[in-house]
Formats: sequence, C-alpha cells, structure tokens
Amino acid sequence: MTTKKSTIARPSRAKSAARPATAVKRVPKKQPPKVKAASSRQGVTKAPAAPKRASSSKGVAQDQELVAADTRPRSTRGGRIGRPKTRFENLQAVPTRCPSHIYTYLRGITPFLYPSLTAMFEDMITRFLKEQPWEHGLHWRKPKTAMTYAKGMAGATGWSQVNIQLPLELKERVTNVASVCGVSNACLCYTAIFWWVQYIYPPAKMVGSSSATSA
Repeated sequence: MTTKKSTIARPSRAKSAARPATAVKRVPKKQPPKVKAASSRQGVTKAPAAPKRASSSKGVAQDQELVAADTRPRSTRGGRIGRPKTRFENLQAVPTRCPSHIYTYLRGITPFLYPSLTAMFEDMITRFLKEQPWEHGLHWRKPKTAMTYAKGMAGATGWSQVNIQLPLELKERVTNVASVCGVSNACLCYTAIFWWVQYIYPPAKMVGSSSATSA
C-alpha cells in the first residue's frame, strides 16, 4: 500500500524576489550633551577691573550740605514734596505782597522768558537796583496786606503773599538801598514788580497791542 507524501506549496524564488524589502527604521542613539570646550587661546587673561576711586572728602561734604539744605516738607509717606533745588547756592527769602492778578501774570510769562520764576525775580531786582528808576520819577508803592479784618470777620484783599528768593549778596543790596531810601524791603520789591510789569514786560508788549493785531 503506497502513501502519497503531502507537499507544501512554497513560493517560488522569482515571486519572493519581486517583493520590495521593507526598510528597517533605525533609532538614533542618544548622544550625551556637548560640553563647551575650553578656550584654545592660552596666555590670554582678563585684565582686573580698576578699583573705584574713593570719593574725596570735598565731594562728600558737598553732598552732605545739599542734603542738609533740602528744606522741602515731607509727606505722610516720608518723601519730599515739591521740586528739588537745582542751584547749589543758598537763597534768601524776601517777603512782599502784590495783587493776585499781577502775580498770575508773572507766572504766565515766565516760561517764555526765563527758566523759572526765581530766575525772573533775580533779574528783575538786579536791573531795578542798577537802573534806579526811583531817581527818574518812579514813586515808591507800599504793598497792602493779604487779609483784612472787619467786625471780627476775616476777608481777602485780593493781594497775594510773594516770597522772592534772592542770593545773599543781592538781598543785602536790597536791604542797603531800602534803608537809604527810607522804605521797607517789601516796599522796594513790590515797586520793582510794578515797574517790571508796567514798563519792562507790559501785557501790550507780551500779547501785542490792538493796532498791531488789527493790522
């Protein structure tokens, strides 16, 4: 009795060669992080930083004087109120009074003529003492008080308190001239303000006259 051997069909080599070979993806190996190489330059060293110069005793003294001279009031938080001083010399106050509308006018024309109202007052008093207009017919003008009291009631007079800040040397000149002329410092300074507004920088000169604007 004969038995037939089972044959398993095998693919031919031609068919297997026709199939494209599948590419195997290669996962790149993780490389360790690169370490920056040391500089190849040899013999190059950084120059040591120059030591800071110690401030001189004179500069420290000036700074202390400026801090001590800062008399601006402090707020509730401890900070200074107002603009800091931009001048190194100590100024002296010469109190006077003038009508409120004149003081407002002076503050209005200051930005067009001077860097500050203090600079305007200094130039004003200097020119007033140099030209001496009281020798050419200008009458002294006594300032009025800023407040008045009638029947126990206080009222405003329309005049404002003005503290003119001047250098010490200029303030002493004001005191000497006022003493010679027999007037007070307040009278001399208010007369200078009146002279400045009336003859040096009158409103007609600053805004132009009516004839000039109409033309």
